Amino acid sequence: MLNLPTTGISTNGNSFTVAVDPADVPDSYIGTNGLVSLELQVYDPKSDAYAWTTQSVRLVGEAATRSASARSASARSWANPIASGQAATALSAASQTPMVKVHLSKAAKGTKTAFAPRADTCRTTKIGQNDAWATIGEGYPAAPGYGTTRGKVWMTHNDGAEITYGAGVTTDGTKWSASGSSSVANTKGFDFVWDADTNPTISYRAEVRYYKYKYDCGGVIINRKVKAVSETGGVKTIHTNGLPPNWLSRAKCAFDMPAGTWTKTTGKSYSNSGGVKISSVIGIELSTTRAYTSGSTLSYKMDAGHDSLCGNSDKPNYASKVQQYYNRIQEEL
Repeated sequence: MLNLPTTGISTNGNSFTVAVDPADVPDSYIGTNGLVSLELQVYDPKSDAYAWTTQSVRLVGEAATRSASARSASARSWANPIASGQAATALSAASQTPMVKVHLSKAAKGTKTAFAPRADTCRTTKIGQNDAWATIGEGYPAAPGYGTTRGKVWMTHNDGAEITYGAGVTTDGTKWSASGSSSVANTKGFDFVWDADTNPTISYRAEVRYYKYKYDCGGVIINRKVKAVSETGGVKTIHTNGLPPNWLSRAKCAFDMPAGTWTKTTGKSYSNSGGVKISSVIGIELSTTRAYTSGSTLSYKMDAGHDSLCGNSDKPNYASKVQQYYNRIQEEL
């Protein structure tokens, strides 16, 4: 943890902006793909209300001199890691300022004193860790339809690909709430390509390691929090028994596609509000978000019997989830 200057703060009604100068963050605090995880604590003394959240950002732009004696980061800036992908530029970063919602709740006893100027040292201490499975993608191959076989789908999760995992906080030690997220790059040096699968509903999962921390000031515990720090290298597939979704719509589908392999590498990011299966530890599930990139893809095998794709919110290239349909499905609209 590195305490940063708190001078770049402005407010506007119930919104506030916190500015962090890239020059204030040493290289040792910058992770893979330029990722930096920022934590924010908010305390309102009038209502004795408190909030904690975390947000990852990506450092983008030209290389800069960064040393104890001379540090220049004028060509560098922050970008939202999901919006920017892994090849963002400083020029595009200005419109990608990360935003996060926070909810102030009753502060723990002693918080007011902890936020007042005092000599006591505030410390963040790791108090445990848990590995949890997280859904990072979904596949819905086509039914046989007018043929005899189902469609096929698969996914890739390669070295360097990123997932954003939700974080959680509690001020009383028992009731947890979701707050913020941290982006984690697959740095375990593995590439994984799921085999082509025909099950009607498929969840692709990766195992992620969460650390649990406590934050105390002068012996008073202000909060406990869980935050994703890395992936373990484990992956698995879940075949669910439920019916696949029905996104069939002329406004959201592409019909009569030729035979070949269709691979999604861009478009709206995949998201799952309950993707991280960690309720056995904190009582709630946390979110997952994954940008489609060349290292994080979803693919369907297209042929004469399975020639249509539909998105959940728009046509396949723009949607966050994609479903395959059998041939002549448009005739059923």
